[in-house]
Amino acid sequence: MLYPRSLVLVGTLLVQLACGSPLQHTFATSEEDRGVGIPWEEVVSIPQPDTWALNPAGDAAVIRVSTIDPSTRLTSYDLHLLAINAQFTVPGVVHGPTHPEALYTFLTNDTFATLTPAGPGQWDLTTQFLNYTSLPPAFPPSASKPSRMAQLSFGSKPTQLVFSSQAGVLSVVSSGDASVDRTQIISLRLDNQAGSWGQLEAAADLLIGTGLSVEEVTTNGTHLAFTAHSPAIRSWSGTRSVLYLLDLERPHRIHQISTGKGGAVSSPAFGVDGKLAWLEQQDDGNARGQRRLWLFDEAGAWEVPLDFDLSPLNVLFSKNGEALNLLTLHNQEQSLFHLWVPKRDSAPIKPVRIPSNGTIHEATHIGITPLEHSHLVGVMSSLTSARELWVISHSPYDDPTDNYENIRLTYLSEPALSQRRLSGGQRVELENDQGTTIHGRVFLPEGEGPFPMVFYLHGDEEGGGWHDWWMPYWNPNAFLAEGYAVVTINPTGAEGYSDAFTQARRSQWGGQTMTDLRLGLRHALAEFPINPEKTFAMGYGAFGGWAVHWLQGENDRWGFKGFVSHNGIVSPRWWVHETAAPSKPYWEFGPVSYDANSSYTLWDTEKSSQLWNTPELIIADGGNDADVGPPSQSYAAFSILQSRGVKSRLLLSSSLVEWQRAIFELFAEL
Repeated sequence: MLYPRSLVLVGTLLVQLACGSPLQHTFATSEEDRGVGIPWEEVVSIPQPDTWALNPAGDAAVIRVSTIDPSTRLTSYDLHLLAINAQFTVPGVVHGPTHPEALYTFLTNDTFATLTPAGPGQWDLTTQFLNYTSLPPAFPPSASKPSRMAQLSFGSKPTQLVFSSQAGVLSVVSSGDASVDRTQIISLRLDNQAGSWGQLEAAADLLIGTGLSVEEVTTNGTHLAFTAHSPAIRSWSGTRSVLYLLDLERPHRIHQISTGKGGAVSSPAFGVDGKLAWLEQQDDGNARGQRRLWLFDEAGAWEVPLDFDLSPLNVLFSKNGEALNLLTLHNQEQSLFHLWVPKRDSAPIKPVRIPSNGTIHEATHIGITPLEHSHLVGVMSSLTSARELWVISHSPYDDPTDNYENIRLTYLSEPALSQRRLSGGQRVELENDQGTTIHGRVFLPEGEGPFPMVFYLHGDEEGGGWHDWWMPYWNPNAFLAEGYAVVTINPTGAEGYSDAFTQARRSQWGGQTMTDLRLGLRHALAEFPINPEKTFAMGYGAFGGWAVHWLQGENDRWGFKGFVSHNGIVSPRWWVHETAAPSKPYWEFGPVSYDANSSYTLWDTEKSSQLWNTPELIIADGGNDADVGPPSQSYAAFSILQSRGVKSRLLLSSSLVEWQRAIFELFAEL
């Protein structure tokens, strides 16, 4: 039976002082009357591809799509079916409601499995037949009713579903706390009799007794490759993980592949002839360190020599095993960088960037077509287009930038965006006092100005900077629709430029980074029609929120009328003791010190709290990881402001709608 439509209402607690009434929005009713931008309510209500699974042939997919209703704050989840042909569009179909925690994988080209919660610790494993064609004249795909194969029990929530077709093994990854050995890779050997799937053997836990906590898992059909850590591998302040290989015919033997001497290992990817690629950071503890490319072949593991100063996020093998693609932040975009699979004696290789026209968030290589195109299927977006599935196509020969093309597959955002005029902003490049080029954008609403302005301060999550991708939250075009200009600056410490540029902020949070932000603000005020008497700053994540509180203590120099901090921190010393991920502050500031000249003391915003006098909205969504401050830091900021009688609000909520509404309410009051 299909799971009933899942509606999720997040809890909200608002603590406030001197709060005003909600904004009353009036939207244009004709395209001619609409200015640039889009109301925030429409931004948050755009359906988003939440998770998706591609079949082995790459010509069909199932997609879970989430949609927020801003009037009720409820989120619904639906399963979409998609047939894929790069030459013409096959309309996708909404199959029906699905569960927000369901996992999907294909067993064959036309059969997919779904793992769905069935009760506390219990999950139903079902199969469905996908009736589709990608050949003309194509008809809309459909799916059969779910057929239950098994009910499984897990100690923690399953996070991945991986099918190894040649071994006939379905692996369910349940990631828990390694300290209590709750991570599981449960394997089920399956059998297909005339289209009816069933279990051949009882489910087995492949990691029992290992103490490993699994992060990522992939398969080549006969083996699993997975990254994992344990207390024996990762120290209190470390980030180290290790890559392992497991033969599904001999699952009791787990082989270590990576050296275990560096930092975090990520993005394992199988090639052909036993090759395996992955990314590895050199320094244990440095979550923002450059990820380097490694290969494993018949002679063992080795680092690929690259002439490349960027840090890839993912590595993908081409389906024929001849090429590698590195998904990498570059300037303000996220693109694929291509290289041919090297040999051990290769000279350092300079990967070639394939144009992206925005940001590629994730992708899978599906092969070389008869028309000699290298095809990938992935999720893309830009500042003016929401996340959709696309075919990404380029030449498979000497120059991979030839014949580059994007073919759109889904149109989830079309009803909301087709009648809107959106802005990608104006790029700015500034030279700082160190001779380094600083990049940013300025977004301007309709009219002559001067305009009120919102100044963005980024944290380290989502690529550590402001990039050419769609944002459901803090979308610049939502502020343009309300008449605000937006300025985004990627200062020293941002990602996507060079590893040295990213690392230069370490132990210097209030140094060159803040100087660069000051440079960007002055340029915007001098060169664009912005009202200097009505500027606001918003900071997200540990660093972005910290920057807000640093500015609170010297706002006589900056002149902001109001602040927003979201998951920020106040004190690095408090942070290292309160966070669930101490590796981040430990790497950024070193061992905890109370010395007057230590980084912990120099960049502690609490020491200037007697100067805090600017209204602030403080948002905490419950996150507590390496990139965000724990809720206790938001409580501290609110307490400081309240003790000084400063207009302030503390919003404890995981609701995108509540966040956005509270920001515009604060700005309207000021």
